[in-house]
Amino acid sequence: MGLLTLIVYHKQATSARLRFVRFPQSVIAASLEVEGDPAIVSPHPGPLVNQAASRLGLPVGGLRVDPEFRSRMLMPEGSATVWLGELTATDPPFEAVDKAGGRFALLTELAGIPDTERDVMRDVYEHILG
Repeated sequence: MGLLTLIVYHKQATSARLRFVRFPQSVIAASLEVEGDPAIVSPHPGPLVNQAASRLGLPVGGLRVDPEFRSRMLMPEGSATVWLGELTATDPPFEAVDKAGGRFALLTELAGIPDTERDVMRDVYEHILG
């Protein structure tokens, strides 16, 4: 068994302000167990994106996967493949994220997430903003 995870972000088009969807103890917006090892044969992230969009109450097309990013993260149950989901709305959907029990946070506001997630966030930030 393998694990797929999704981190969701919003990048403001006019200012490039980058915000991540953060839940009380994690930046993982969705996770999905899959057959086999996703490092060898990577399943399509569509079901993962659908799960996150549903959790956040987003319309179809409100979240898109970033096909250029994929990383590995250590988890208590093994390792996980990390995908990125970008919110497509011009402005962050603050109300939807709040209803889902999350909030938007800048990279500097992610203290308290697990160390393994924080390590991946470096790669995420570098990928998005270069």
